[in-house]
Amino acid sequence: MFADENEHSFTAIQWFNKGYDYDMKEDYDNAIFAYTKAIELNPHDPDAYTNRGVIYDIQGEYDLAIMDYTKAIELDPLDADAYTNRGVIYDSKGEYDLAMVDYTKAIELNPQGADSYANRGVIYDNKGEYELAIMDYTKAIELNPQDADTYFNKATICRMLGRNSEALDAYNLFIRYAPAADPNREKATQQIRELGGTI
Repeated sequence: MFADENEHSFTAIQWFNKGYDYDMKEDYDNAIFAYTKAIELNPHDPDAYTNRGVIYDIQGEYDLAIMDYTKAIELDPLDADAYTNRGVIYDSKGEYDLAMVDYTKAIELNPQGADSYANRGVIYDNKGEYELAIMDYTKAIELNPQDADTYFNKATICRMLGRNSEALDAYNLFIRYAPAADPNREKATQQIRELGGTI
């Protein structure tokens, strides 16, 4: 797979770095190969498992990604990112209780992780636990004030609950931060008009 004749003597760190370079170039097959080599040479490096797990996730190999994230967590139980990443996969597979556990653990380990709050908020939202969802969305926004999707999610719940002032504020902030091509811009604009606001 590789052309470098010196690779037979690479250390685990060199393979890891090579994997990272391929990863950044979106050459995922070679990145997996390099991370796997790093893991073979040093099976106790949680970062190699996490990085390979991210690539498996990108490639839709969710069970392999879960296995790698689980191994990373086993090796480093304080790695909030591995919990968040695994939670996202559980979430996408409809395993919401497992996702909730992982997001909550990630928040416990890293209370500054906006994505974990936002993702857990979506699960609360889907379960009809709207006040908890709003609390998580609010915290996610506090930590990442330019997260357009979280503003939209919060606005939608507030509108549904009749908390129109909060909904209007969140829709306006969504419009401010959302990319021009975001499909929810039209809906947010309509909601702002219905609430008597201006854009």
